[in-house]
Amino acid sequence: MNRTTARYLELCRTDGGALSTAVTGAELPGPLRGARLLARPLFVEEPVLRAAADDLLALFDVLTSLPDRLFDGDLDAYWAALGGEPRLAPLLRRYAPGKPAARFGRADLSCGEDGFALLEFNIAGGVGGIELGELPGALLAEEPFARFAAQHGLGHVRTGARVAATLRAVAPRPDPVVALVLAPGALDHYRPLLAPTVEVLHGQGLQTVLGELGEVREKNGKLYIGRHRADVLLRHFSVDDTIGYEECADAVTRAHRSGDATLWTPLDSTLYANKGALALLSDPRCDPVLSASERRLTDRILPWTRLLTPELAEQCRTGREHLVLKPCRGFAGAGIVAGWNSTDREWADALRRCADGAHVVQRRIAPLPEPVVDPRTGTTEDWLPVWGLYVTPDGYGGNAVRAQPATGTGVIGYSTSTATRATVAFSCRPDAQPAPADPGAVDP
Repeated sequence: MNRTTARYLELCRTDGGALSTAVTGAELPGPLRGARLLARPLFVEEPVLRAAADDLLALFDVLTSLPDRLFDGDLDAYWAALGGEPRLAPLLRRYAPGKPAARFGRADLSCGEDGFALLEFNIAGGVGGIELGELPGALLAEEPFARFAAQHGLGHVRTGARVAATLRAVAPRPDPVVALVLAPGALDHYRPLLAPTVEVLHGQGLQTVLGELGEVREKNGKLYIGRHRADVLLRHFSVDDTIGYEECADAVTRAHRSGDATLWTPLDSTLYANKGALALLSDPRCDPVLSASERRLTDRILPWTRLLTPELAEQCRTGREHLVLKPCRGFAGAGIVAGWNSTDREWADALRRCADGAHVVQRRIAPLPEPVVDPRTGTTEDWLPVWGLYVTPDGYGGNAVRAQPATGTGVIGYSTSTATRATVAFSCRPDAQPAPADPGAVDP
């Protein structure tokens, strides 16, 4: 625990509620009303946060170079090495933009004893959580928190502003219309979930509309969603969703290649968001194409990750407490099997079921607990966080953190568990010395 966190907890217990109720008492902006928020923000030393962000940006560039380095640009061979479905390979070739991969997305990390470790890299336009970047402004509007922030040199990045700047930069005209484009038939379900994103972008001065892929129309070389000309299509659909809607996807691809509109991000981001890409990068087979500094980078931030085969499944039957199974193309925590929360029989069954070339097995990085003072009871409870760090073409783009009580299930997903809470992390000044142990913390 750093000294800023220790001091914040101390004040939460002794200041009569001024800081302990900073989140619950703040005037929250529209995008955050109704959000399940953790009772406090987190704090991370600025050099530590900056180093993690720099590592992610460097890792992105290595990751997106793998098709060329390992397979001479053969996307079919690369996709097969990830365990990708063969039926999708022709579509990935068909919609490849012919440009360098767009540096945009959210990396989910665990912060363990040895620092930050990458769990997955959500490389796509439709990453969630950007509304949490509005929380720091709400907290800083409260005088007790503003005073604490000034005393401890707190800093933050407003993710919504970075995302809006990115969308303006890639748009074909200065005052773009941004269309959030979903899979066919998905709009009714996801409309309320996307409402915070729409409100954040509106707040940044961007005209934003919602639509589905099947509604995209091409007219005189321009793209339209309903009656709106769309300059940037913020993609919330996958390559699978183009099946049966190839005419619409082809229109988007033509407009993207000609510069008349921008698909953000292009469908080739599917090649790198696949967790099999992390398994490939972690594997020693990559050693011949990586420099010494690149291998040090991957060893530092990427835990041991492998594509699960029947042979490896047998080896992984022991040590389940330190392993987790994940579908290569899953999201929001769906399909994850945590070995430490399984019986030997359940783990063996999961290994057998998932040894299909479409799952990875990864070494668990146990997160360091974050103590939180309950503003209602004054008791302190440990929470386990997953740190989401955003990357944009201009670099680090802020963060969003989700956390679960240390007594929880171990799969920390906001949409899959109502016990999960969300917050942000402020950067703070480096510690001069380690903080003393927190006597109020609860062992996980």
